[in-house]
Amino acid sequence: MIAWIRRECARWPVLYGALLVAIVAAVTYGNSLDVGFHYDDTHHIVENPHVRDVANVPRYFQDPATFSGLAHLKMYRPVLMTTYALNYSWGGYRPLFWRLTAIALHALTAVGVLLAFRRLALLLRPGRKGPALAGALVAALVFAVHPVLSETVLYASARSSLLATALITWAMFFHLRAVADNIAVRRLSSWVVSLTLFGLALLTKSIAVAYPFGLCVIAFLARRGWKAVLPAFLLLALYLYARDVLLGRVAIDFAPRAGTEDVFDGGRRPISWNLYTQARVLLQYLGLFAFPNGLSIDHHVPVARSPFGALSLLGFATAAGLLVVAWRQRARRPLVSFGIVWFALALAPTSSLIPLNVIMNEHRLYLPGIGFAFVAGALAWPLLRRRRTAVRLAFVALLLAGAARTWVRSGDWSDPIRLWTAATRISPESHGAWNNLGVQIRDRTGDLDRAEAMFHRARACNPRAWEVVFNLASLHLHKGRRDDDDAALAQAETWVRRSLELEPASPRARWTLAEIVLERGRETEARAMLDQLSSEDPWFREMTHFVYARLALKKGRLGEARRRYRDALALSRDPTSARLGLAETARRGGELPEAARHAHVAMQQRPHDPRPYVFLARMSQGARAVAYMFQAQQRGYRPTKTEQREILGAAANGGGRGRGRKTGGRGRQGPGGRRR
Repeated sequence: MIAWIRRECARWPVLYGALLVAIVAAVTYGNSLDVGFHYDDTHHIVENPHVRDVANVPRYFQDPATFSGLAHLKMYRPVLMTTYALNYSWGGYRPLFWRLTAIALHALTAVGVLLAFRRLALLLRPGRKGPALAGALVAALVFAVHPVLSETVLYASARSSLLATALITWAMFFHLRAVADNIAVRRLSSWVVSLTLFGLALLTKSIAVAYPFGLCVIAFLARRGWKAVLPAFLLLALYLYARDVLLGRVAIDFAPRAGTEDVFDGGRRPISWNLYTQARVLLQYLGLFAFPNGLSIDHHVPVARSPFGALSLLGFATAAGLLVVAWRQRARRPLVSFGIVWFALALAPTSSLIPLNVIMNEHRLYLPGIGFAFVAGALAWPLLRRRRTAVRLAFVALLLAGAARTWVRSGDWSDPIRLWTAATRISPESHGAWNNLGVQIRDRTGDLDRAEAMFHRARACNPRAWEVVFNLASLHLHKGRRDDDDAALAQAETWVRRSLELEPASPRARWTLAEIVLERGRETEARAMLDQLSSEDPWFREMTHFVYARLALKKGRLGEARRRYRDALALSRDPTSARLGLAETARRGGELPEAARHAHVAMQQRPHDPRPYVFLARMSQGARAVAYMFQAQQRGYRPTKTEQREILGAAANGGGRGRGRKTGGRGRQGPGGRRR
């Protein structure tokens, strides 16, 4: 058996090497199949109606507003959005299909690293097939298991980096194949495939702009293939023109940015400050590659206002030193040179001059990770080929340790509270980490007092953080509604007015203020606010129907509530919420068959939406209630402990047909009380 395996591997070494890399990559993330949606996934995927219908695919290529459920967040990533629509059509928001897609893309990228490394090694060192494949195997396995790349695989919104990197890696492989091929037809076909993949990468995420410059590095090191680089630059120019037409800007905006004392305020940092800060971030990125123990979804990095800080100077010196090493090793170890320069080029779009909203993100390392893997493969193989057992065992031990760390990190992502607790441990000065921990505690446990403590901890880190103040307002609004407590509503109004002092134009804060005023009985004042918002944005006009319908339900005016929900249904933007509103109205009127009918229609319209199943679980009894709740959880619903006790406890006692609790699910409430 062993002899047969050796013969087969000797016969098809590249095939079996690729199979090994794919299996290792898949097994490393084998415990992540239940990882749900986090952070930006809310507006980008879960609350984005544009991903719920594959018929929207043509719109993705025309309308950047389809990127998010929030109309003002526009990005042109049509290929990425197409994969989201396909995922939703396969299984809705059930995590399994999204996770399988991400793992498959990661395995595909790792195999691409194997093939691209081997091709580049043969181009730079012709005739050394054995060492080329062995070094490629080392590089691909390092890429497959390295923990610092795990955020890109585990975070659904980071699929932009994941998919773009996969496409770029394979584009590089086909480009290298074309450069080395002497048969004209095959060379032309390889170039066509390479350019097609590069074009798809550009339509996935703009980090792909680094790719043509990487090809220039390859041509310089190989001293051939310069003409083959030109089409990639022409395609890049076409892409930038398309961005200019659709978004009104190209890939990089060098417009002056005013300085601000609020150094947490996203992209409003001056370019110079951002450059000094990114020099410090470079040290942290390199540290995470070397010792991946400080992994976090949120890293607190103080903004550097001077280039003469110790860490900034050290960062600049490190970057310069790495480039000097790359230059000096260009002849002796060209793969090391390429890996270093690729790392710098791939990191430049997100971590150099342009101030992005978040200073440091681990998923920005996925594309540069190819460069790290190339350096690791080029340096590790000369040590491994000496056939010293200790060296080989040490390498296997490092791979196993990396895979184990990635496995543990996947466990963190499976539990949002655990994920953000880890973030507060790594970055205790980060207001974002404490704020998001509070959100998860609020939404998943219903422990509002503990959530409020987390929000106050976040506010202590950054008193001017608008989202923290707004979340305190939302929390007290929820308390006031739950307990019918006007004192809590008064606190909510105080907090939301403070948030408006920080962001006077925020439509979310203005809408929440209108909701609070309405809850406190000042109906005329609230209607004026809602009418003003509706005149500014058609989306708010639709949402007013839900607000007034809920108010009518609260006051027992079932006929008005039914009319409002039917008006919302006629707009067809969110038919599921409107149908469930009609179902709740019928239930409160004692029309239980009509309520069940509306819920079943909603279920048929959106078979992957968990909310109709939750509604039916609340209405049902016994095993039927348990079955509906199971179906809801299969579709991504995560009830709080209180909800589980209420629904399943009532089911055990004979059903919840008489319960008056509002149906609408857990989590953050949007305008009108429905989940956004």
